[in-house]
Amino acid sequence: MRKTLKKIYIMGMVMSITMNILWAVELEKYDENKIIDIFYQLNGDTNDLQKKINHTKGFCALGAFVPNPKAAKRFDIPLLREESILTQARFSLGGGDSNASDKGKVRGLALKMTGAEESFESVLLNTEINFAKDVDEFGTYLALRLPKNGKVDAEKLAYYTENVDSFKQYAQYLQKLGITPSVANTAYHSIHTFYVKEGDKWIAARWKFVPTEGEKTLSEAELEALGDDFLEQDFKARIAQKPIAYTMLLILANAGDSTDKTTALWSGKHTEIPLGTLKIDTFSGGDCNRDVFLPNILPRGIGAPKDALFDVRNAVYGISFTRRQ
Repeated sequence: MRKTLKKIYIMGMVMSITMNILWAVELEKYDENKIIDIFYQLNGDTNDLQKKINHTKGFCALGAFVPNPKAAKRFDIPLLREESILTQARFSLGGGDSNASDKGKVRGLALKMTGAEESFESVLLNTEINFAKDVDEFGTYLALRLPKNGKVDAEKLAYYTENVDSFKQYAQYLQKLGITPSVANTAYHSIHTFYVKEGDKWIAARWKFVPTEGEKTLSEAELEALGDDFLEQDFKARIAQKPIAYTMLLILANAGDSTDKTTALWSGKHTEIPLGTLKIDTFSGGDCNRDVFLPNILPRGIGAPKDALFDVRNAVYGISFTRRQ
């Protein structure tokens, strides 16, 4: 009996090791072209070549960003010296389904601020981190979701989610993330660490847009009572009464904070500086849904991130936009 159990144990260990090796061998090198191809395999539509391949469901809006005069004096960012900056916004859901339920957890906010001489574009998420620290992890995360013979390899997906630190952390983060009833109750984060000029120094910082009405999440009962398209309806109802407003907070990195990984959660107390207030007051339907928002369009005084994903992210957006024309 003991010999039999030992044999079964050894066989199980061998199978586990063999499978782990097999899956490790399947890890590939990725670049922007391979990533865009996976996005199209996952979310593309041959009947709609102009469809966005991620954050497909969304709506557009207009408003203005009013800089904080104190921040304009502290930081050498000329754009902040303007009184008001015209802003186009796009609120969206993660994923490639144009009919997705608003009850999904991942949401986005893309912004185009157009000043007198400079522009500033920002692509934000309602999560502080993303699921990959580099291009290969990003491509792997997507590739694991490609169906083979009509279905996703759930066992392999579960294995990677458990054994790749970035994937595991993101899954745990999403599990704790609540679902908000409105974009007016949702905070949006830069994910990347940028660099802002203060005198002759460049300071590492992230930013977030915090709703002035406060963050709020739904209970299970409240969520159950809602339909699948409540965000746009709520948005229209709110701006009919008053603008939806956000405070843009610059979050300065502490010593020891990781500034080159989009998977790094910053913990503890940080210095937060209000850069200004974003006020959204006009619904513009889907007029920006075919546009592209590029987070590498930065004004003077804001430097690009140094992480492994930022350049590839911009390249993917650019390639996708070109394909959609």
